[in-house]
Amino acid sequence: MTYLPAYVAATAGVVVALDAAYALLKYATTGHAPRPYSALTDRYEAWRDAQLPRPEPVPPQELADRLRRLSAEVQAVTASSRPAKALHLRAALLAYDDGLLQACRELHVQPPEGTKSGMSSQQRFQTESALMASGLVW
Repeated sequence: MTYLPAYVAATAGVVVALDAAYALLKYATTGHAPRPYSALTDRYEAWRDAQLPRPEPVPPQELADRLRRLSAEVQAVTASSRPAKALHLRAALLAYDDGLLQACRELHVQPPEGTKSGMSSQQRFQTESALMASGLVW
């Protein structure tokens, strides 16, 4: 009686279990699974997102108020001479960009292609123009 098939099966099981444990650990720590498991994690994330309730729409006036406040903050930082001005300006611009993108999502306005947080000044101008063309004034 030979134990070779049982040995091969047990060894393969251990290798698969270790690989799955590594993938689970990597996904838990970084949010990205190794390539063979990415389809599985994509399906899990789609299911998880479908379980979340849809957020309430933000009124346009509230969006305009938020953009007005963030725009004033960008102008105040630009005009100031405080220490670490570049850092503060970068943070204010990122917050303003996020506000612009949220307004685009809420008002169903298509931002320019490839626009994401951390926009260039040209992308920011195009996004602002698209929002103003849709009737949002801030």
